[in-house]
Amino acid sequence: MAFRRRIGIVVAIVTLMFIMNRLVFTVLRDEMDKNLNSESERLQLLQKEKSLAKVRRISENFAPYQNKRMPSKPVSGVTQQDKNYNITSDTTIAKDKHTVRVTIDRHAQSYDNINFNSEDSYKLYFRDTEQEDIQDPFVNLHRFEYKIRNEFACNGDVLAVIMVNSSPEKVKERMQIRDTWASVRFYLGASIVPLFMLAQRSTHDKLQEDIVKESQTYQDIVQGNFVDSYKNLTYKTVMGLHWVQHYCNHTKFVLKVDDDTMVDVYHLVKFLFQKSPDGNMNQFLYCSVYRNQGPVRDTSSKWFVPTHEYPYAKYPPYCEGFAYIMSNDVTRLLYQSTARVKTYWIDDVYVSGLVAHEAGIKHHEMESGHGYNLMQSEHLAKHVQTSLFLLAKYDHLRPNWDDAWSDIKTIHNI
Repeated sequence: MAFRRRIGIVVAIVTLMFIMNRLVFTVLRDEMDKNLNSESERLQLLQKEKSLAKVRRISENFAPYQNKRMPSKPVSGVTQQDKNYNITSDTTIAKDKHTVRVTIDRHAQSYDNINFNSEDSYKLYFRDTEQEDIQDPFVNLHRFEYKIRNEFACNGDVLAVIMVNSSPEKVKERMQIRDTWASVRFYLGASIVPLFMLAQRSTHDKLQEDIVKESQTYQDIVQGNFVDSYKNLTYKTVMGLHWVQHYCNHTKFVLKVDDDTMVDVYHLVKFLFQKSPDGNMNQFLYCSVYRNQGPVRDTSSKWFVPTHEYPYAKYPPYCEGFAYIMSNDVTRLLYQSTARVKTYWIDDVYVSGLVAHEAGIKHHEMESGHGYNLMQSEHLAKHVQTSLFLLAKYDHLRPNWDDAWSDIKTIHNI
């Protein structure tokens, strides 16, 4: 009996210890969860306060701004290229491992009489940029690593590389493009290289395996090492510029198009040869231009931009994103200039607007009939006569895709 009593006492003690340990573990876990949630909330609050503080700083900086230019002063360590800029407002640049405090207005323009609601308020985007704002690893520092590189996709003489922004899951759309306009790789002696620009879905291993197989089959995919999302479209477009500079810098032209855009490649080649018979052309950024547009402040819109991201009323002139054509020098200038312009998530505003402004590139307005023609069946015959680009931007237009391509081939006697 004494032995059984001892066994019972030991069992009771062990059970009590187990229960106490579980209670302590539960309390500690709950406390840790609270701490983690509190820390997360604290970090979010700090980030929000930092953003709001920046808006206040911008406003405060503008208020006392004088309607006169500050005198230029020579600064040690600044190159001749920097001296060509007009020194007007504080910023910081690095020169040969030395930090130099300088003030640069890259366009030698005064900010006199510019306010947040003016048509040229976008210029304040550059004035209010600090060095810490231009450290994005992809857009500013160009630290791209490729999941799929396809560095040999652009061999020989190339008239045009066509960068198609696509998403990993849009397999059917890519196949429809390959079966139609992207099937034209040579025309009138010109070589065309269509490439699909993708990022990655981090939680879809099977999808990634399928993309690798797709790339091995068609050799027309370039995939970056960042998450594929609507807010990362700027990464995708800058990645395309990066790829061209490193693996196809001998191309004459580069097109950026969306995957709901049909390119009349036959018309395109004729148009480019008409503009430049030898394919050599400079300062050519050809698109349908948005002018005097500003950020969307409607919170229900997918393009909603809060004031802490962009407090200014207007954007610079920029290209409608369905398609634009760039001469080789423009792609180089845009790529180089991304290192100096704070990133912005709306890719067309950023690349063809803010960065183009920084690079001093002017837009060539698209000729009437060349672009923004929807793929309605009742208007297709008329549009296809003049269009460089046809759009299936709405789901109900996609079934007209193959008919549109058939009409294009008929027009060109293919």
